Amino acid sequence: MTKKVLLTPAIDQFIDQRMKDNNIEPVVLASQKPDDILKQAKDVDGIILMEGAFPNSMFDQLPNLKIVARQGVGYNNVDLDVAAQHGVWVTNTPGGNSVAVAEYVMNDLLTLAKDSYNVSHSMREGDSEYGQNKMAIQISGKTLGIIGYGHIGEAVAKMAAGFGMNVLIYNRTPRDTPYGKMVSKDEIFKTADFITLHLPAVKGTINTVAKDEFKLMKNSAYLLNLGRGPLVNESDLVAALKNHEIAGAALDVYDEEPLPMDSPLRDFKNVFLTPHCAGHSKEAWSQMANTALDNVMNVFNAQKPVTPVNEVK
Repeated sequence: MTKKVLLTPAIDQFIDQRMKDNNIEPVVLASQKPDDILKQAKDVDGIILMEGAFPNSMFDQLPNLKIVARQGVGYNNVDLDVAAQHGVWVTNTPGGNSVAVAEYVMNDLLTLAKDSYNVSHSMREGDSEYGQNKMAIQISGKTLGIIGYGHIGEAVAKMAAGFGMNVLIYNRTPRDTPYGKMVSKDEIFKTADFITLHLPAVKGTINTVAKDEFKLMKNSAYLLNLGRGPLVNESDLVAALKNHEIAGAALDVYDEEPLPMDSPLRDFKNVFLTPHCAGHSKEAWSQMANTALDNVMNVFNAQKPVTPVNEVK
């Protein structure tokens, strides 16, 4: 019997033929908003889910649902316990986009150090003097603090070490690494020239960076958040930027996405903004889409998924 799996066009391009070869019918919707799913795909057996919210009320309204396969490492948009109570597996794709995100971190770090976005934008507007008078900073010899040392954090450390950076690492479970030194969070906030966040957004990590942390940071230091929006208290970040407590920031994630047009973060020239796209590479998406499909196929074949994050009895 053919099973139906909901996914977006962005995912479909990587696994469409493989799905059809395995007797799975793709249900391709551009939107994964709950109302759109219920209107157009109420009979699906599986969902390959992006980062949008998946309310608990959905489980009672999707009677055939057996798996929610997150494309990505984070799964804070799905209640794991409620899913399990409804007999629905939840899975993720750990490590699938680690290289893509790590490369984006280095891109953002260099963008901040060289002020390259503003230099290029000013030149396009006819002002070449801005760039000619701008003194950039070198990242070689600077200290990078990495908070969270999973697949992405480790990939960042490896790349940063290749740039000649001094790498300090905080992880809730310290472990040996050839790419840097494990230290306390306070040491990172006090000494790092750049701080990058790579934690899940869970109870113990919300507001990892807030007023107290900004006061510890050097005035010349930069914050990068390509992890999850709630890791940083946005109001405190805005205040720190206004008060010149830090030199700037690079952000790919926010409390509210897409970032509202009236957000004060849009007003700072020393804040580099991108729309939650750090993990978007063809290579990463192909790997994640195929891992998500592996999970789906296992569940459809009455087997345990490859990378589960909950447990269905």
